[in-house]
Amino acid sequence: MSATEHDSQLALSLFGERWLVDLSAFSDPAPYVERLRHLWARNVIETAGHDVVFRPLPAGADRDDHDGVVTAFIAERDDGAFPYAFSRAMTQAVISRLAGSGLLLHAAGLTSPDGGRGVVLVASSGTGKSTAARTLGRHFGYLSDELMRIDAEHRMQGLTKPLSIIVPDFPGGKDESSPDDLALVGAPREAPALAAVVCLARSTDAVDAVLEPISVHEFIAEVLPQSSSIWRGERPLHHLVEAGVLGGGPYRLRYSEIDEAEELIASLLSRDAGAVKTHEWVGHLPDEEWRWTTDASVASLPEMLSDDFSVTRMPWTDAIESEGEISVLAGAEFSRIAGIAAPIWLACSRPHTVGEIGEMLEQEFGPHPEALELMRTALAELVSRRLVRLEKGSA
Repeated sequence: MSATEHDSQLALSLFGERWLVDLSAFSDPAPYVERLRHLWARNVIETAGHDVVFRPLPAGADRDDHDGVVTAFIAERDDGAFPYAFSRAMTQAVISRLAGSGLLLHAAGLTSPDGGRGVVLVASSGTGKSTAARTLGRHFGYLSDELMRIDAEHRMQGLTKPLSIIVPDFPGGKDESSPDDLALVGAPREAPALAAVVCLARSTDAVDAVLEPISVHEFIAEVLPQSSSIWRGERPLHHLVEAGVLGGGPYRLRYSEIDEAEELIASLLSRDAGAVKTHEWVGHLPDEEWRWTTDASVASLPEMLSDDFSVTRMPWTDAIESEGEISVLAGAEFSRIAGIAAPIWLACSRPHTVGEIGEMLEQEFGPHPEALELMRTALAELVSRRLVRLEKGSA
């Protein structure tokens, strides 16, 4: 790399790819590159080649995204806000690049001291990921405070970026701190084996840190909003649940001060996952092609719902049945089905008339004085969520 290129470019190793960051469009790129070299030092590499070019552009520049080149508008500014804006843009660029390649979770990642195993700590923005990474990363290997990927073999990789820390009245809202400046333990470049995925739940009450077992459906409902393009992966809910039950999970970590959770995290990292009984869950559903849909049509529930109406399942991507409930993903839309709506959805892998469904429910649950109204309510819920459709006399 020439002296000019060194002042305007740097290369980063991210998820096994070489990213060339090109700031040559800036009027004076050298100070920005120097700052990024320090903050992203654990990812900086020296290479003559690259897989992706990431080109931050000042306002008003011409954008030119094409294969292998990603651009983002980031203002030239000397008030300290540039590094956080860069981190946000880089994170989004990496997510777009990795979409569909595994579970992408908005989460912190830590490894055992030997780097062989790791935990993923999931939480929504501003609720404790960076604080957990900053505090626990002094004892365990630091992988990320924002983005983790879990592959099909349950190996994990993180975006080992500077930590984004909320600072009152700071330009941009957050300041960036290098893992080295925070004395965080380094992690190996090899992807460690996943030991557990944990949902963080910080409490203002003075409570001792505790790992609470949660249901498969609670886990799915909490983690899905903190995922990216999960529906683009293969059997995404199965992949997510298989990761969640590792180490005896799924778990929620409830705490008031994250440093009190150090021993709990250490126990997860040292536990023999094969010797721990996982939660019982059933992933098998009637043999049906799984697929995603963008069909936004919603059939209205007829006022007069006669027995000859046909009920059929709408296209869906993946589903998990456990403990009398079903979690369903249809494209990017998630639904959790309970009560009598669950057996109705399961039965409708092929068309059933309303009369047949009524007979099935009576056989399974017994007669009920409000059976018709309860069935109508369940069908209305399924129709409104685009999980089934009703058709007149087509069965």
